[in-house]
Amino acid sequence: MSEKSQTPVPVNEALAMLAECFNLPIEAVHAGLQRDAIDDWDSMGALMLMAELDERFGIELTAEVSREMQRIGDVLAFLKVHGVLIEDA
Repeated sequence: MSEKSQTPVPVNEALAMLAECFNLPIEAVHAGLQRDAIDDWDSMGALMLMAELDERFGIELTAEVSREMQRIGDVLAFLKVHGVLIEDA
């Protein structure tokens, strides 16, 4: 793991980050959005996500774990497990 800030972010910031990674309008991104529905969540998009999580949070997302992610909610769950997601009250 890199030595980056692990300052937790709220769900809306995490969704905005994912929208940017996958070139989507923020209003289109939600936990239930399926990977198949995101054109840019291909191999390059997966690499972008890996780089973003490492750069922003110092979290290593492996290719294996990335391949298992099937929806935006899986990424949010990954962030929560790593302690960098603040759930809305």
